[in-house]
Amino acid sequence: MSRFCEALMLSRQNYYKTYVHFNQEKLQGTEMIRTEILSILEESPGHSGRHVFTLLKERGIKVGRDKFYQIINDYKLTLNSKKKAWRRSRCKLPAAGNQIKDKTFRRVFEVLFSDYTEINTEEGKLQLLLVEDLVSRFITAYRLHPTCASAPVGEALLESLELKKSLGLKYQTIFHTDRGSEFVNHKVRAIAAEHNLIISNTGKFHCYDNAFMESLNKTLKHSLGLRMKFAGISEAEVCVEKAINTYNYERQHSRIGNLVPYSVLTSYTGKNSGHPGRKEPLCHPAGRVARKYSNSLKVKVKKINVDNIKNNPK
Repeated sequence: MSRFCEALMLSRQNYYKTYVHFNQEKLQGTEMIRTEILSILEESPGHSGRHVFTLLKERGIKVGRDKFYQIINDYKLTLNSKKKAWRRSRCKLPAAGNQIKDKTFRRVFEVLFSDYTEINTEEGKLQLLLVEDLVSRFITAYRLHPTCASAPVGEALLESLELKKSLGLKYQTIFHTDRGSEFVNHKVRAIAAEHNLIISNTGKFHCYDNAFMESLNKTLKHSLGLRMKFAGISEAEVCVEKAINTYNYERQHSRIGNLVPYSVLTSYTGKNSGHPGRKEPLCHPAGRVARKYSNSLKVKVKKINVDNIKNNPK
């Protein structure tokens, strides 16, 4: 299956979402929105995209701005508006470079990953934000929100940094995400400047740069029950909390020697120097036992050549 997904240049999650678990209701909703747009254009030809978007809201049709322009571009509808105008916003910051590719990490809280994943309920869709530590695979914070917003990212990042501070870790942390506007914004950059964080973003058209988060999303959905459609938002919140607690405190992870992520996080000794009577520097040098333990947890973030097939065909 992995080789098949590589040939299609898709992640396993996108493969199952696109081909195996295809959402017919979502396609019908898109067709309904397209029909309404065409009817508005027939009644009032020459309307701009902003006017059509306003009229859709007046008719009680809920659709996001990005989704609205995506439908226009996919079906080549003729509107007096700029294509993908939200991508040329002046306020959007440029993405940072990838700071983790082809590097080895062996300390907890040296790299934090973050991404959104979708949770389905009968009362509407929710976006689950996750922040995970690379070495221990511990989910340091999470948030449930109706949309992929930047506010939950800031809250979850600050909560993760408080956990790092409680463990007595003072070295720099890399915060790695994709290039979405919910992660690439002034709020995240301000938190990074205040807490001495290094911002890292995936490369353009390189979906595999955030493979650790895609693997976590797959585990939560297919192994811990978050793939189902919940009856309500309150039920989804309870199930999400239960699944994350099971992942953090009960489920054994093969990458860390079949240990529980919480035990790796709390038993990490890389911060100890082996000289308790001496004044410690800002970054604690690891003792012999600590070095041996941290070496067993080292993670090599390798470059995946599948991402370059599209841009560099043979």
